[in-house]
Amino acid sequence: MIIWLASYPKSGNTWLRLFLRAYFLSDETEFSINQEGENEFEAKTFPNIDILKKNKINYFEFEQIVKNWLSIQDYINLNNRVNLLKTHNGNFNINGFPFTNTENTIGGIYIVRDPRDVALSNADHFNISHEEAVSNMNNMESYEFYDKNLDKGFKVSILGTWSSNYNSWKHYQGRRIHLVKYEDMIKKPDDEFYKILEYLSSFIPFKIDKIKIRKAIKDTSFKNLSKMENEKGFKELGGGKKFFRKGIVGDWQNNLDPKLVKNIEENFYKEMKELGYI
Repeated sequence: MIIWLASYPKSGNTWLRLFLRAYFLSDETEFSINQEGENEFEAKTFPNIDILKKNKINYFEFEQIVKNWLSIQDYINLNNRVNLLKTHNGNFNINGFPFTNTENTIGGIYIVRDPRDVALSNADHFNISHEEAVSNMNNMESYEFYDKNLDKGFKVSILGTWSSNYNSWKHYQGRRIHLVKYEDMIKKPDDEFYKILEYLSSFIPFKIDKIKIRKAIKDTSFKNLSKMENEKGFKELGGGKKFFRKGIVGDWQNNLDPKLVKNIEENFYKEMKELGYI
């Protein structure tokens, strides 16, 4: 069964996945941002090209991916264990095909971040203007390319608008979704990561070790992740120069045009007020 690690792009999903990697490493293994762990807590990207190939799905035809969302999840669940899957996809129903269902999914963690900071980070990551980033966040048909290095890019994740992405997971019927604010992860990491581990342990029993939490937080500090990226690169880098850019809260106040701030606040007012961003 699947536990989703879901978010709109550049909201802290990668940080959470790396924290889990660091926390569940064996004592003999050194943490690396590019070396995947070999345990059940190593979150895989969904959908990924290897699984699409194994299931003989034409990954250049988005309709084929959508039609087979559930069959791919059925395939993943053949291993009869809990699977952590990372996605930026909204939990949408596209042309009658649901992204997931309660037969495949037992839970999920949704990471949400102030959309004003998300706009800045997306612009840098995808090497686009601030205006284009905000426009994408307002576009229900916004999508994410799977691999920019392929000769023909193809759509793999339907993001929707920032608010629809958030609401699609928050209101998921039949399964308890654990909501995490990026800002809380920054301000009080010990508490927030403990809560995340507590949530996961309700599905996969394990003992939570506060000493290991502190070490994993240190290993995955922005300073350390940025240092590792500078030295060894990072395979998930998008079109920007660095994946781990700044990671600070409220950077939009110094770098985002007031007109774009107004656009975001007006279009996402309900959700931003609900989350305490305005």
